[in-house]
Amino acid sequence: MTGEADNSGPRRTKDAIPLSIATIAVILVLASAGCLEPAGPVVNTTSEPTPEPCETCTVPEGFCGPPGVCPGEPVNGVYAFTDRNVYRIGDVVEFGIVNCGNETVMFGTPHPWWIERWITNVSEGTPGNDTSDTWEIIGGPNYVPTMEWPLHPGETAIVRWNTTGWNTPEWNAAMWNRNITTWNSTEIRVKLERWRVHPVDDSVTLAPGTYRIRYGRNFTRKFEFA
Repeated sequence: MTGEADNSGPRRTKDAIPLSIATIAVILVLASAGCLEPAGPVVNTTSEPTPEPCETCTVPEGFCGPPGVCPGEPVNGVYAFTDRNVYRIGDVVEFGIVNCGNETVMFGTPHPWWIERWITNVSEGTPGNDTSDTWEIIGGPNYVPTMEWPLHPGETAIVRWNTTGWNTPEWNAAMWNRNITTWNSTEIRVKLERWRVHPVDDSVTLAPGTYRIRYGRNFTRKFEFA
């Protein structure tokens, strides 16, 4: 038996302790990041679709209307426009007309503008039951001008149409119950926006598709309900 130390057992080097601490630290970091969490029940992560941002429309040179709108094709310098290309039903549709030309344009009665929807396979009522595609009027102003109104050079006319619940039974009930003494200023503004476009009849409803605003005969601007 000698006085030498027995080195046959397991050894612990100086580097072992720092290495163990480093390993534990890595595990803690990964766990805190969610990498090592035990598998849990499957969660439905489907969320509601987010509205598309308002798109930037191409504005032609010489357009004198409001900024951030989408103009239609000009006729003698006059543009119909909307504030977006695509809307969801329930959105506020802002549309209007601007005279960037040199002459005053007159709009007649009873309706200076209409909202129209593009429909397909419409029967023409012929013996052969032919069909065609056409624009169908769904609504117009909720007022009837008693005389023509002018749009002078540089002038703009804008309408805000709130499509929430448009032409539903609740909409019609609220429309004919005009006890404005109980409304606050916000309610008045919202209700007026909802009534701005009057449906041609009680059966008309909004659905996804192609629509357009038409002023007079020639000034139009298309838009979509998605």
